[in-house]
Amino acid sequence: MAAPAATSANAPKETVYVNNLSEKVNQEEMKKSLYAVFAPFGPIIDIVHFKSNKMRGQAFVVFRDVPAASSAVRQMQGFPFYDKPMKLDYAKAKSDATARAPGSPCAREAGDAPPSRPPFRAPPPRAEREERKAGAKKEKAAAPKAPREEAADAEMAAPAAPAAPAAPAAPAANLPNPILFVEDLPDQVNEMMLSMLFSQFPGFKEARAEHSPPRPRAARPLPAGIAFVEFESEMQSGVAMGGLQGFKITPTNLMKITYARR
Repeated sequence: MAAPAATSANAPKETVYVNNLSEKVNQEEMKKSLYAVFAPFGPIIDIVHFKSNKMRGQAFVVFRDVPAASSAVRQMQGFPFYDKPMKLDYAKAKSDATARAPGSPCAREAGDAPPSRPPFRAPPPRAEREERKAGAKKEKAAAPKAPREEAADAEMAAPAAPAAPAAPAAPAANLPNPILFVEDLPDQVNEMMLSMLFSQFPGFKEARAEHSPPRPRAARPLPAGIAFVEFESEMQSGVAMGGLQGFKITPTNLMKITYARR
């Protein structure tokens, strides 16, 4: 993977300074992408990304503890992110989010002014969002209609024509499977990078370049931009697929994820 981080002039701390980021990606998408890449190293309590001309291409990722930040600096130095190698270092000063974290020795007193910016929170996985929408639709459909609405529905209803016998449904071509099939990956992504991205989801087992038992080396390139990612259960693989479907590793590469064929 990436080369080890160079010796830093700044003391290790929870906040990681990220430089050389793409300036073509909007702020919200960049925050989500940074969270997905750095979450495997430990809990993240804040992400700061700048839009001003002076600070463009720079961000701060605030971890809960120093070991997590140190692992990120060491392992992600030079990681190809939106076609540009990331440059990482420890921040020069402690983040306000860290100072206000419960239990922190630098936590502010109760009378201090509240933070001017709320901490970044990762969006819920796509599967969870879809489930909420479906639940809201069911509640709306189950709500009793007013008498006027029922009368209007009766007037507009036409006599139903005899229904033709329904054709048998075709068998599903892609049934739920603990193994996911990932496509449209850029050439610079390897198994180790893919593992770091998917390991934020519960039940993750491994990512590999082919549908076969794992081999010792984990950083092999992915042939033809495809890979298989295995989870412990179908439910867990479905959550991961919903959370990362269409995820942009580069501005032109959107991951396509389906269940692997049995």
